[in-house]
Amino acid sequence: MSVEHRLNADDRTDEALMTELRGGRESALAELVRRYQQDIFRFCLHYLKEVEAAKDMTQETFVRVYASRQRFDAERKFKPWVLCIARNLCLNELKRKKAVPMETLEGYASSARDGMGGLAHYSADGPDEILMVQERRQALRQAIEELNDESRELVVLRFFERMSAKEIAEVTGSTEGAIRTRLHRLLGSMRARYAPRRGEL
Repeated sequence: MSVEHRLNADDRTDEALMTELRGGRESALAELVRRYQQDIFRFCLHYLKEVEAAKDMTQETFVRVYASRQRFDAERKFKPWVLCIARNLCLNELKRKKAVPMETLEGYASSARDGMGGLAHYSADGPDEILMVQERRQALRQAIEELNDESRELVVLRFFERMSAKEIAEVTGSTEGAIRTRLHRLLGSMRARYAPRRGEL
């Protein structure tokens, strides 16, 4: 395969890869796994809190993608669809285990960091700036720990997976309007509750 052909293959959209998979080209699944394996693992870890369980559920997610390939609607985006599969698998597993609580958002963020496990700082950051960031992170940790599982899920999908309200609705089986309303209320509540502390940070 030429370099140009490989580059063109990598430029295919997720939805184009699913169309190829529906047509019998199983190599398309390998490319989807390459693109999304880490994201799906991190997403499952958010729910299950156990590395091995998250790995198993990641593999099962792609098994379901393959099994459901003929039912994929090419007019839809792949990411919300695959996250919906992963979410349903994780929720079913939690029910089986009688609802192990989801991890905090800080833990979720940690799993998404670089190999050194820390957040990158600009070279100009001094001790005071770094301390301020750490204190703000502590305040965020506290705020997130006080949220219920449903609200934490919304925060993860919106701010860590960077999904739109429409995409979140697809993942959670809700409506775009309901998601927008819930996000607005949630963020308003958090601002009202924690705004007085901002001057202390």
